[in-house]
Amino acid sequence: MADTIRAGILGTGFMGQQHGKRLAAMDRVRVAAICDTRPEGATALKESLKCDAVLYEDFDRMIAGTALDVLYVCLPPFAHDGQVEKAAAKGIHVFLEKPIALTAAQAERMVAAIEKAGVVSQVGFHMRFRKGVQRLKQLLDSGQAGKPTLFDGRYWCNMLGGAWWRDIKGSGGQIYEQVIHVYDLASYFLGAPVTAAGFMGNLCHGGMKDYTIEDTSVGSVLFGTGAMASIAASNCALPDHFAGDWRVVCEKAILEYRSTGDWRIKDESTVYTHGPDGMKREDIVEDGDPYGEEDAEFVQAVRSGGKTRTPARHGLDAIRLVSAVIASAKAGGKPVALKGQKPSPRGPRRP
Repeated sequence: MADTIRAGILGTGFMGQQHGKRLAAMDRVRVAAICDTRPEGATALKESLKCDAVLYEDFDRMIAGTALDVLYVCLPPFAHDGQVEKAAAKGIHVFLEKPIALTAAQAERMVAAIEKAGVVSQVGFHMRFRKGVQRLKQLLDSGQAGKPTLFDGRYWCNMLGGAWWRDIKGSGGQIYEQVIHVYDLASYFLGAPVTAAGFMGNLCHGGMKDYTIEDTSVGSVLFGTGAMASIAASNCALPDHFAGDWRVVCEKAILEYRSTGDWRIKDESTVYTHGPDGMKREDIVEDGDPYGEEDAEFVQAVRSGGKTRTPARHGLDAIRLVSAVIASAKAGGKPVALKGQKPSPRGPRRP
């Protein structure tokens, strides 16, 4: 690989812009190509980055016409159509915005192509890079936190998004496209899920003909260890506020992540630990840049041949989990076993 990493960006919406800005600011990284079916979007991104990227409207022409080391795939769920598989086959490392596909079957094909090619991948679950999350994960990995037992999360907002977002065939729904972040965090802390159940409905947007997704949902997840999670979501809350937060209870530690819902005001976390020496409290201001951290980790892994925190298979796992919650909701809340996992016939072990 050349000393300077040549990056391509596929999709110039909000996330394409966020990653492009951070890539353009990195040492020895060059945004070499930008692709969008809307030429005005590609032009606007190139101008904002002040880069010399070649612009394309066709993905196949981009990977044929410009030598790339990494590709940022920032497409809405419905727009995935073999681009990842083609990039991986050419040895291009891939960063994938979530959800990585519109269906689990499609995600499985993408993951198979990535793993067969042996390229580095990272999924944009940026909440894993929050300071409080990283602190609790350190305590879990070291054994200081003891067993993880319970996760309680929410994602509340009020938005209409683009036409594709409020169309079930375009986004897969709010659980699938947004709340998947919180479900991913539950798995990050608690391990492999085995059973999921859920309820969902459209309580506030029934009068909109083109709004075909849910706006209210609750989900419950049982993990292989016996740990449990509950996650609530709403698209009937405050306009322009995106409140995603959670609580995690472990044997010897608790994480409280508090979202302001307002990007102008920093979120905060508190980590409590308790043991023979009593209780300790650690207050954290969430003033980091999780998008920048996930991009930096990905680029470093490409340079070193190392691993990322969230390889593509984790994106597939998250899709399987939220798909099980959605399937349960469609079946009136009947629990659904996850693919490849066996639910415990007796449930969690009693003390």
